[in-house]
Amino acid sequence: MRKNKNIHDTKKLISEEKRKIKILKKDLRKQRINKFKATKVGKLLFIFSNEREAYSFSDLFVVTLVSLVVGAFACFSIFTIFTGGRNYFKLSRDLGKFFDVYDTLTENYYGDVSVDELVESAISGMVSSVGDVYTSYADSEYTESFNELIDGKYEGIGCTIQQIEKEIKVISIYDGGPADKAGLKVNDIIKSVDEYDANEMGATALSEYIKNEATNDINIVVYRDGEEISFNLIRDEVEIPVVESKVINDNDAKIGYLKISIFSSVSSNQFEKRLEELEKENIDSLIIDVRDNSGGYLSSVTDIVSYLMPKGDVIYKIQKNDNIESVKDKTTTKREYPIAVLVNGNSASASEILAGAIKDSYGGFVVGNTTYGKGTVQQVKKLSDGSMIKYTVENWLTPNGTWIDGEGIVPTHLVDLDQEYYENPIDENDKQLKKAIELVSN
Repeated sequence: MRKNKNIHDTKKLISEEKRKIKILKKDLRKQRINKFKATKVGKLLFIFSNEREAYSFSDLFVVTLVSLVVGAFACFSIFTIFTGGRNYFKLSRDLGKFFDVYDTLTENYYGDVSVDELVESAISGMVSSVGDVYTSYADSEYTESFNELIDGKYEGIGCTIQQIEKEIKVISIYDGGPADKAGLKVNDIIKSVDEYDANEMGATALSEYIKNEATNDINIVVYRDGEEISFNLIRDEVEIPVVESKVINDNDAKIGYLKISIFSSVSSNQFEKRLEELEKENIDSLIIDVRDNSGGYLSSVTDIVSYLMPKGDVIYKIQKNDNIESVKDKTTTKREYPIAVLVNGNSASASEILAGAIKDSYGGFVVGNTTYGKGTVQQVKKLSDGSMIKYTVENWLTPNGTWIDGEGIVPTHLVDLDQEYYENPIDENDKQLKKAIELVSN
């Protein structure tokens, strides 16, 4: 009996101690809260605490003001994130007159007004007012074609076609493309595509159908050597060949020849591949043909020149305001054989960078006619509807520091083509090519 009483007393004592501990913890929490309330943040947060029955005007004013400031800051932050950091308040002020005119014409003009034409005309006028021929605006249709050309890739079957008299012929096949893998050949006459009559569609509409409308599985019927042949092709991404190569034999010399049609995103890789193939054939020298090449990506021509020049040599210089910076070859690859570059009046921009680097830094030859004379660098801004603007950001100079804008690069050897070449454009009639062969062979 006594033992049971002791146990009961012990349990009661433990229970009492637990109750005291709970009270102590509650008091400690209350002390912490009161201490926090005494701070500036605490006073602000606990203004509307249930412990208060009434609030002063100053309390309400502070809370309202702080809420407005915090809310405005949050809205501004979100607005800045979603608008890419643009100051639309400043834009609204600067473009107030434009908005007034736009609103007046669209709301009050008595005739029909095309909103798209208004906007397109306004953008074109804005860009042209800069006074720089290379700062320009292009609609979405042109932009799509431009991107395809400069990117060097497109969705299709990898061949080019042309309407010759009443027939649509295959005039070239891209290596490794769907057309090449399927077995199409140059001079095949296209009769139908997916049961559409090729002649009725015409070459342009046929190309657009293959690239944009047809399913991935395409059936093409061609006429070859007196019989019709059917091909099933799967449309795929195709790389546009922009670099051609061959070996020219001149007496005992082997001369590599590379023609670059444009400096697209695939040009440098194709150039390197073609050059390595030529060097496996033990070429003694190299001719690079950029006649009628209007330019392209600055990075592409930089990579191509870097395959040729020693590390540390200046490829070109960039001038922005009064600051001039040299762009140098950073690679360890180089060539030591003679190099000549073929140019004409349509060789522009990146083609002129190549010619200037070979002339000034490499010590090579430039043969042909004075180049176009474009000494500025542009960037592209793609707009939300697929259109774009190109705008000038800086000037480029030759390694010797010459700004060739409007002047062009004068060849080391000025050579004109004669009428015989234009009537029959073959190597035997190409005086510029012959002069380059002569120079690199000596």
